[in-house]
Amino acid sequence: MGFKHTLLLCIACFAVVAVNATAVMRRPDNYKDTPATTNSNTTLEARDLEERHKGKASVAYFTNWGIYGANFQPQDIVTDSLSHILYSFADVDPWSGAIRLTDSWADEEKHYDGDSWTERGTNLYGCLKQLYLIKLANRKIKVLLSIGGWTYSQAGHFAFVTSESSRATFVSTAVTLIEDYGFDGIDLDFEYPANSAEGQGFADLFTELRTAFDNLANSKGDKTSYQLSAAVAAGSNNYANLVVPQMNAALTYWNLMSYDYSGDWLDYTDNQANLYGGARTGVSTDAAVQHFISAGADAWKINMGIPLYGRIFENTDGLGASYSGIGAGTLESGIYSYNVLPVGGAQVFENTDDVSSYSYDWSCRELVSYDTPNIVALKAKYINDCGLAGSMFWELSTDKVGSESLVGTAAGVLGTLDTTKNHINYPNSKWDNIRSNMGQW
Repeated sequence: MGFKHTLLLCIACFAVVAVNATAVMRRPDNYKDTPATTNSNTTLEARDLEERHKGKASVAYFTNWGIYGANFQPQDIVTDSLSHILYSFADVDPWSGAIRLTDSWADEEKHYDGDSWTERGTNLYGCLKQLYLIKLANRKIKVLLSIGGWTYSQAGHFAFVTSESSRATFVSTAVTLIEDYGFDGIDLDFEYPANSAEGQGFADLFTELRTAFDNLANSKGDKTSYQLSAAVAAGSNNYANLVVPQMNAALTYWNLMSYDYSGDWLDYTDNQANLYGGARTGVSTDAAVQHFISAGADAWKINMGIPLYGRIFENTDGLGASYSGIGAGTLESGIYSYNVLPVGGAQVFENTDDVSSYSYDWSCRELVSYDTPNIVALKAKYINDCGLAGSMFWELSTDKVGSESLVGTAAGVLGTLDTTKNHINYPNSKWDNIRSNMGQW
């Protein structure tokens, strides 16, 4: 039936229950292996608001471990369909609050074609140099450092948020990293604040970051604000402790992790990213969107998360049925990269009521919940109809190239992308080539 209920359901608000969501947003233990299958209350500057309202956000994560097993390099990014690249993940010391990069070779040292081994000075290489070159070539591409993710949210990694002094250290190191590596801001993926104290500390951190980022821009005479985004869950147990109004005042974007509604934590198969419905899991993207809006988030700051992967269920008779096993997957067990889907022999099913899709192989009884281009196009229409900011994808190494690219499909429906220019003024960087804009200055 398509979107005949869009207007009604853009206003409606549904209850959302817990979802085991975003353990997928982590660095796999075997990330260097070859794939099993190849193929503050301070507001933004008026200029920023005016320009961003002229276009939609198209945000996607680039992982620093993707250059290994997936062999996905910065040069492989199709930039025409993007406005933001989130470089993931950095870690944080749970006691001091200091941020650190997690792979010096991938981040700073790897030499790509065109990189000299003999040039003078202290220069940045690795993925971060390549992303800066992308910024110079396309001034509408913003690159943010993403901190946290599933792995770096465990074992109390975000315990620092309840300490004012540790938050101050986090803020100061965030500013230093922006200036050193040429980032346009940071994205925080804390999974998840476990109590009200952590929720309040997390909100205070964003307020303090917004103040520091605005001070940084003012100190350099920049007219464009540095950006702040938060990756947030779609399940009620995981967003219950967020102080939404305070966070909203500081944030540029909410990146809604609207996927992983099903997986191996359930004893039945189900859709992992349905827009509506969710009778069995009690979770839908529309319900999560309406929750955040009713809690105080601006709709025009919310990016809908879309998965570039599929959740596998083995030995099952279909959707809603029991299963046994999750399969080897592509880069990690239980997950196929979108770029190998549908697996040969599988039949694809699309539900335009729930706005969800899956494939089923009758011969081996394998079901895979993933988004097809048709489903992503419907989700992008919802984004436009409901006045949301745009789309967000996890993660770039697993997309297809060409007409079946989900990032490209969404961008095509969203229309003109965010025209806010990126930053290229980093006079205090520790790297000579960042200070000089790769020799341009």
